[in-house]
Amino acid sequence: MLTTSAKRALLRAPILIATLCLAGCATTTDGSGVTGRAVCESFRPVLWSEADTDETIRQAKANNAVGAAICGWGR
Repeated sequence: MLTTSAKRALLRAPILIATLCLAGCATTTDGSGVTGRAVCESFRPVLWSEADTDETIRQAKANNAVGAAICGWGR
């Protein structure tokens, strides 16, 4: 037989679980893209030299393509 406090704990468990799940869906912006702007102001295109490997140059170009699409680099 469960005690009264155990019954209360079992009744509160679903509420606690739901609260924790909903908190995981929270965002850190107000919808205006402030976080995106902060990221674009913090990062710059990656440069490479002739001494870099083909793979390094490919990765730098891929990074820069994402930055151009998201932050407008090169515009």
